Amino acid sequence: MKDRTEKAQDVLESLSKLNFDRIKGYQNAKEDTKDADLLALFSFYEKQSSQFRSDLNSEIVKYGGDIPDDQSFLSDIHQAWMDLKAAVTGKDRDSVLSSCEFGEQTIVAGYEDALDYDDDDTRLPDALEGVIRKQLEELRSAKSRIGALHAQAD
Repeated sequence: MKDRTEKAQDVLESLSKLNFDRIKGYQNAKEDTKDADLLALFSFYEKQSSQFRSDLNSEIVKYGGDIPDDQSFLSDIHQAWMDLKAAVTGKDRDSVLSSCEFGEQTIVAGYEDALDYDDDDTRLPDALEGVIRKQLEELRSAKSRIGALHAQAD
């Protein structure tokens, strides 16, 4: 069984990669829209994930782990999903927001999984759990915002 330090390293690496995917997703979304409001919002969320990733990478170092490189399998999947969707439906506001909503659901689920534990042996250290919960709260807010914009675009 993994100790708490190893679990912390694994969780932090996973969340760092998810934030990398989110950064790439919003960079791609910005290329797919000309709407000024979406460009501003996507830029904000891209910067938010850059900060989250920086904070997580600092925690990785604290727990003796290695900062993950800027490669992620999930970003390839998300890019393929966005490319396919754009090919089928175009790059209108609804399809761009739909892709972003999919990405937000994915990252929120990843954070929720990271905080799901069976017993105290698999629980993250309190300070680290606080960092992750704070980020999750902001990500849930982003998910709600993107979902509301998507509902309006329908």
